[in-house]
Amino acid sequence: MADGSEQVSLIVRSQLGLAERLGVKAMDDCGPASLATCATFLGLPTTTKQAHAACAQAGRVDTPTGAEGTSARELAKAGQILGVHSRVAYDWSEVSNQVKGGAAMILNIQASQKVVPEGLRSKWQRDYWKKQPLATYGHYIVLVWENGGWVYACPTMQEGKPGRAATADEVKTLRDSKGEAGFPTPPAMILIHRK
Repeated sequence: MADGSEQVSLIVRSQLGLAERLGVKAMDDCGPASLATCATFLGLPTTTKQAHAACAQAGRVDTPTGAEGTSARELAKAGQILGVHSRVAYDWSEVSNQVKGGAAMILNIQASQKVVPEGLRSKWQRDYWKKQPLATYGHYIVLVWENGGWVYACPTMQEGKPGRAATADEVKTLRDSKGEAGFPTPPAMILIHRK
């Protein structure tokens, strides 16, 4: 299991640089940042801006004043545009087995203080939940398998930071968060392989 002492190659591509500043400060680019993180992990260096442009080509509309998310379908199509094999999947067993074989996964979660353990929280999340402790929001995160364990990356982390080791129980809590919050299950997962 990855215990945090091993070097990981999962590097965060952050959404923080794309936060809109007009109107409300919309943090709606977790999908493109997660896609860039996965592509980079798989050996296709990709910036969040490049992934954002691919998502726009895939049909995502992003305005400077709103908080528009990215659909799983748009992420899968954008992955193809960037040059990786990507598809939406809903079977946890299939996806986790493929991730353990070298693929990357974007997982849609319902982020909250109850769901994201302290050790996996970004500075942005800690600050946000200090101001709004009961807040929850739909969010894409990245999971990969390295050094015999799960490695997690959140697009609200700082650009270039390494992923963090996550336990199987933490990953299960993340995976089940949409259902626990009353959303349809299973959550959308985007499975990404190098072509």
